[in-house]
Amino acid sequence: MKCRTFVLGGLILFLALLFYGPFESFKLLWVNTAMYSSNFKWLAKLVYSDNYITTILEQNDISKLEKMDISRINILNNNSLYFAEVKGNYYKGFIIKIENPARLNLVCSNNNYGKLLEELVWENGALGGINASAYSDDTMRGIVWGTTIINGKITNMGKKDVLHTIAGINQDYKLVIGYFTNEEILYQDYLWAVEFGPILIINGEKTILSAYSGGIAPRTAIGQMKDGSVLLVVIDGRQIDSYGATFQDIQEIMFANGVINAICLDGGSSSTIMYNGKVQNKPSGDKNERLLPNAIIFK
Repeated sequence: MKCRTFVLGGLILFLALLFYGPFESFKLLWVNTAMYSSNFKWLAKLVYSDNYITTILEQNDISKLEKMDISRINILNNNSLYFAEVKGNYYKGFIIKIENPARLNLVCSNNNYGKLLEELVWENGALGGINASAYSDDTMRGIVWGTTIINGKITNMGKKDVLHTIAGINQDYKLVIGYFTNEEILYQDYLWAVEFGPILIINGEKTILSAYSGGIAPRTAIGQMKDGSVLLVVIDGRQIDSYGATFQDIQEIMFANGVINAICLDGGSSSTIMYNGKVQNKPSGDKNERLLPNAIIFK
């Protein structure tokens, strides 16, 4: 009995030191990973106050952002497509490089009930795609969250009097990323666009992201190179062979591959990538794939 009491006491002491001791990196990782998930926020709230959690999350806010210079993008209109694996110390995933940005489009589920990525790909006659926007309805997952533009028309508008983190392809097939009001969005000449974030790279420069921002989780991101080529990246997470990636990890992947403008899309259990007739990654949802409100596809 004394031995069990000693072990229990030692465990309690260890956990107390881990969560409340001088291990700042662990605290940042724990809070970010929990709070950027849909189902595990309670893991952070169980051990830390709301004020402490808010203080950590506020460190992730990018208050200043250089305006995009889209003249730096010179689209060559090649038509090749490349698919490859990407691996880090604690994650793995996939990259698709599409040289002709005109091959991409945003499609939606067209009802309040979301669809699997392969459904959105197959019914639109595409070769593949990735998940895009977040959803507002946790049950049906067909109602999109945030501003959405499809075929040049706004299908969903975000809140008034706030800046929206927007990314989309304009009429010149350039990926335009930035913080815009509702009025400013109208002047970006988007063919299609979604709202999410954070912004990772602008004009070839990495944005400043705090350590462990976003925690470790599955990720989806889109970026464009100087020659107009678009990179789609999906990282698996919450699995034994792939824990997931931080925002800084996905930023570094994009930067190392020559991307000059990049942004994260919805991640977590939604992160899915399809190519060559099948889903290539292993989504982390309870039933594997998650229903999606929309997707970025390519033909």
